[in-house]
Amino acid sequence: MRHWLLGTHCIQTLEVFERREPVLFVANDADDGIWQLIGTTDAGSSGKIGHLYHSIEEDPTLIEVLDLAPGHSASRARVGGSWDRHLG
Repeated sequence: MRHWLLGTHCIQTLEVFERREPVLFVANDADDGIWQLIGTTDAGSSGKIGHLYHSIEEDPTLIEVLDLAPGHSASRARVGGSWDRHLG
């Protein structure tokens, strides 16, 4: 799994990338399979590309949603809270 995490990119909001906000929404994009990590600030056009590995290092609870199929997403109200899974 470590090899997959090291080679998997994700788009993060600037606030998540700079670790000013926790990840509260995760999506596995159906079109290109890229992962999206969003905090409390709405995603805009200023996303940053990072490796999924670094996000997992920062917040190991993200492992709980790494089985999301393409086109699916998950959200939570707070770090440590339970994930609600969504289609689309």
